Amino acid sequence: MNITEGNIFEAMRLVLPEHRDLMERSERDLRKRVAPMLTEDQYNEIQFVLSECLEEQRPVEVTLFDPYDDDVWRGTPIIRNGKLCLRRGNELWPVPMDRVVKVEAL
Repeated sequence: MNITEGNIFEAMRLVLPEHRDLMERSERDLRKRVAPMLTEDQYNEIQFVLSECLEEQRPVEVTLFDPYDDDVWRGTPIIRNGKLCLRRGNELWPVPMDRVVKVEAL
């Protein structure tokens, strides 16, 4: 960075790799979220949507909680060995039910 591009102190700052790693970890920890507590109504809605889509073989969009950014999976729900899975093409993805925060029919 040239001094003419911005703050003179920013241009002169020296950061050791260990300190840079610590700063990045601190910033990442600040962005970390807490898992939401679902209400009974939300659980019932998830169950209702899943049961309808299982019967009708309709695709769903499942939102899974992640501390930094939610994951969204799309596929057709099926039950295999007593567990919910999403069929995506020829693949079966087991759904981690403890991370599910929302289910929508497509």
